Amino acid sequence: MARVGSRRPPEDGDAEAEPLSQSVTHVIEEARMLIPGVTAFLGFQTIAVFNQGFLRLAHNEQVAHLVAMFLTLASLVLLLTPAAYHRQMESGWASEGFVTLSSRLITAATPAFALGITIDFYLLVRMVTENPYVAAAVALITLAMTAFLWYGIARIKPLAKLLRRPG
Repeated sequence: MARVGSRRPPEDGDAEAEPLSQSVTHVIEEARMLIPGVTAFLGFQTIAVFNQGFLRLAHNEQVAHLVAMFLTLASLVLLLTPAAYHRQMESGWASEGFVTLSSRLITAATPAFALGITIDFYLLVRMVTENPYVAAAVALITLAMTAFLWYGIARIKPLAKLLRRPG
């Protein structure tokens, strides 16, 4: 039976490579977990355009919202691609190539989603506070927090080791 593991196994020594079929299941479940959140956010972004408050935004801010919507849509398309690919190319089969492709697509979707969230959060805070500097600061904090939680923890080895420790 083929086994798939990450390029670098966890350093705590109690990890083992998972079977290929389980890797396929996990990668599909990961995408399936993210899709509803991205879809809901995209829905709210779409509705915002038809609200009166949208007209209060300056033209460049409306364009920023459009960019945020595009990033969110790109994220959604990236998350939906593994299922479409699998249905067309590998239906009934499991391959390491599919797991690798899917992992890369899901990984590419999250920065696009984070940027879409950040841009729209900037616009929200700017409308509420009417202060672009406060909005920029809050948006940057949001982006930094997202980057740290989604990428930093996994890449800062001492922190990852500390957080992975039982109890």
